[in-house]
Amino acid sequence: MSTYQGTIKGLYIGQPKPIGPDNAPSGIFKDPVEVCLLTKIGLEGDVQVDKRVHGGPEKALYQFPSENYATLRQALPHLEDSFISGSIGENLSSESVDDNQVHIGDIVKVGGALVQVSQPRRPCWKVNHKYGNGHIAPLLMSQAISGWYYRVLEEGELRVGDTFTLQERLESSVAVAEVWKVFLEKLQSRLPPEAFNTNIPGLSTEWRFE
Repeated sequence: MSTYQGTIKGLYIGQPKPIGPDNAPSGIFKDPVEVCLLTKIGLEGDVQVDKRVHGGPEKALYQFPSENYATLRQALPHLEDSFISGSIGENLSSESVDDNQVHIGDIVKVGGALVQVSQPRRPCWKVNHKYGNGHIAPLLMSQAISGWYYRVLEEGELRVGDTFTLQERLESSVAVAEVWKVFLEKLQSRLPPEAFNTNIPGLSTEWRFE
């Protein structure tokens, strides 16, 4: 089995703040913490406003590789100073592991918790408004660098500097980045959502279209 190990570079939680022309409340604005308890529904003290599309057991923890910011800086150099860890709304900023290495369904030991990769992040309009640029969300999707969510199998404490290590990989698993590639191919071919392959072990119900 392929394996990987990385490091927690930063932990972030947030309270609702207004965003966009209508001042809609959003939890995308995060503040750094050194240590935090991860529960079944997320990091303690982290508030998700719109529960239809954010948070909940299938999206309890959002990880974004710090290396992905380099792609954003290269594509949009005039926003270089804005692309810093924590700014895209992640709970966990990491080093040494990316969207191509991590697979849907991977069971990962992170700090004192045990989690399972459930789905890629599907960026919404709030990401664009956060940076004041309409190209952010399309870029994250087209480059398959949106990061991923976990469901929590065992609650535990997370600290900056803790490691996260792959414990188990499901048979016939698919990389997080590959899920985006398949999904975008279906959109570009104008096939209905039902044509998207949902036979991916460990994939959350949000990404299934039966």
